[in-house]
Amino acid sequence: MKAKEIFLLVLIILIGIAISIFYSGRINFRELSWPEFIIEGKQFNFEETKILESPLAEWLVITNHRGEVIINSRNIEKVEIYWAKQVWAKNENHARSKAEKISLHAQKVDSELVISLRKPEKEKINYRSQLRITAPPDLAIRIENAHGLVSLDGFKRAVVKNSHGPIKIKKISGDALIKNRHGDISLEDIGGPIEIVNEHGDIVISRTADRVKIDARHGNVNIDEISAGLEIRGEHISIRGKKIQGKSFISTSYEPVDLKNIGEAEILNRYGLIRVQDAKGQLKVQNRYSTIEISDLEGNLSIFGKNCQVRGKSIKSQIININTSYDNIELKDFSGQTSIFIRHGNLYAEPASLSSGFDFQGHHSSLRLIWPSGEAAATEISVRYGKILWQLDEPINQFKSNGETILRAFWTEKLSPLVRIKTNYGQVIIEKSQERKKNKVYLSLAW
Repeated sequence: MKAKEIFLLVLIILIGIAISIFYSGRINFRELSWPEFIIEGKQFNFEETKILESPLAEWLVITNHRGEVIINSRNIEKVEIYWAKQVWAKNENHARSKAEKISLHAQKVDSELVISLRKPEKEKINYRSQLRITAPPDLAIRIENAHGLVSLDGFKRAVVKNSHGPIKIKKISGDALIKNRHGDISLEDIGGPIEIVNEHGDIVISRTADRVKIDARHGNVNIDEISAGLEIRGEHISIRGKKIQGKSFISTSYEPVDLKNIGEAEILNRYGLIRVQDAKGQLKVQNRYSTIEISDLEGNLSIFGKNCQVRGKSIKSQIININTSYDNIELKDFSGQTSIFIRHGNLYAEPASLSSGFDFQGHHSSLRLIWPSGEAAATEISVRYGKILWQLDEPINQFKSNGETILRAFWTEKLSPLVRIKTNYGQVIIEKSQERKKNKVYLSLAW
């Protein structure tokens, strides 16, 4: 290609990217630091104040086309408004003329006290609007804003819709409904249920008394102290949480999930780590192409993975079910009826007890089982195209049948075996716990 053709192609690509970014709303070109001849002059500031006396309505509704809205509560019976307008124009007189065409209106409609901005529809005015409002704490607040911060502190309820700006809310006695695009969200001390929808921004929530529901993409979620359950549905979001009471449902992808001190939970992830510490209640986990780490669990455990490594420690359950493939499993200090199915991976198992049963099925997989000291559990091991290494003192009965090597120990015909092991193309090692070396490194598929 000629130089001119390459230059034209690059120019078309850049224009296409710019148009895409503009229509997606990720950049507002008017707010960039352009030279004066592009943005039509300099910035001029104008201020107004307004007081709305009682009786007030149940809802305070605010619509701000472009700028900031900050509302704080105070024990008063009126609404105090400080309004700052930033206008861009060639000179102050021209700016003042434009500013006078932008007005702040307040009217009471049924149960709502509506505060809104008005300007001529056909006239182009480059401006920003900043509202600082003080109001009684028993009001419910509804805000629709764009291109700026929204902040609320100390009200009955909160409904906020924003785009291209952060949202900060705290000390709401009732529910909070939040929707944002391209901005962070922070909530603190919320008494009612919370619903959040966000794209391209972080979410931080602290101290809530009711259920939390989040739908988010492309960001980080940090949770601290939730009292009545959590639901998160997201894509490309990392999730960190602690002190979560009630049932949790979490779904994300490509980013880690790290939870501590939680109740019953179901977690779905793809291409991202799942780590759970100190959980009380049933735990269901699904993951693909990453790692699952579980420690200090009191409750039933169900894990389904694909190309997924699993590590577990200090697990007290009635039922443990694990199904994964193409990576290894390492379990230490666990108890409960355990069933493990693995394909093309190895299992290292160090149970606290085998009294509830242990069932292992592998395909192209090996097992190293550290036998609990002093326990006797009827055992049957079947291996095809592999070998069995029995390192306990208990006598065994070993024979071959239909190409399989079968070993039985602690055997009685009257009882079904508590320990069932079946695999192929691998080996099974049954090892004494007291002879296991400290800090033994987990070995690969071949061991």
